[in-house]
Amino acid sequence: MNRKLLLILTFAIIFSLWTNQAQAGFGISPPYVKSDKILPGSHYEQKINLLRSSAEEDLKAEISINAPEISSWISIDKGETFNLPKGELRVPMIVRVDVPSDAAIGRYTGYINARIAPASDTKGGVAIALGARIDIDLNVTKDTFPDFLIRSISIPDLEELKAPWNWPVFSWLFYRIKIGMNIENTGNVKIAPSKVHLDVWDLNEKVLLQANDDKSIEKIDPFEVKTVVATFPTKLKAGQYWGKIKIYKNEEIVRDDKVAFTIVPPGSLPGGTKLGPWPWLMLFGLIILALFIIWVLIKVKIWKYIFKMIYFICRPLIFIGKKIGALFKGLKYKFWRWMHKKASNYSDEIEFNKKK
Repeated sequence: MNRKLLLILTFAIIFSLWTNQAQAGFGISPPYVKSDKILPGSHYEQKINLLRSSAEEDLKAEISINAPEISSWISIDKGETFNLPKGELRVPMIVRVDVPSDAAIGRYTGYINARIAPASDTKGGVAIALGARIDIDLNVTKDTFPDFLIRSISIPDLEELKAPWNWPVFSWLFYRIKIGMNIENTGNVKIAPSKVHLDVWDLNEKVLLQANDDKSIEKIDPFEVKTVVATFPTKLKAGQYWGKIKIYKNEEIVRDDKVAFTIVPPGSLPGGTKLGPWPWLMLFGLIILALFIIWVLIKVKIWKYIFKMIYFICRPLIFIGKKIGALFKGLKYKFWRWMHKKASNYSDEIEFNKKK
């Protein structure tokens, strides 16, 4: 009897130690889904990381949502059951909240349970009870909060274009300095920088080479993190430059930065400049347009009207030309008459001197 009691106590102690160790080895970050500025009809996402101190085996995660008022609003990108693969200490999941457009204004709370067990464990096993709680705290409001956070800025290297893409009709569209901005929309309405200003300086920062604004930045959905691009036409040649960037929210400068970038000769950029099909489609369209105009001109026999128009435009010039020609002819006649008179007088003078 004592031996059985000792065996039971030993198993109980081992089980207790194993359970505590497993509990200490699993956690979540952050432990909440929280927002104070969700509008009715909006979409909100939050990434929750499932963490474990050891990843020596596959685990299975089971997610259950306990938020009676808003359970239909909430979903998990991976589903309610998914694996935590062996070797991965951090497994992210996205909690999605889709608020109905007719949702009542107010605060909604609840929680999400995340429970783990070995992937081979069956329902009802001891390990299935290990887990953590994610609190839900959402405030649905009618107030708008337009705001954003700039996480990073970059200017990729640029390659000069070859003919015919370096012609002005193409280069203005396709030869552009690009500023990539990784932006987090921290508000609850779509937003973008109101303006991005770029000054390009030489490497010594002594000569301002160009200055441009871009006000047509793509807007970012509420609570989303996205990389958007501002573009600026340029005529710069190959070389290294400084780009001084100012990003505006309305009239306020929210980021002032300086980034070095390089423009390389044609064919120097690894992978080349990928313009896509649009330049070729544009070139093809211009050729078709030119051929169509020529065909129309021939078809409607417009050439004779063009010649008539040229004739009427040139008619005053023809009249003026005739008058100038007549004047020149009269002057020429008078000149030679004067020369003949001079020659006759000179001949008479010689004859008179001989008679003397």
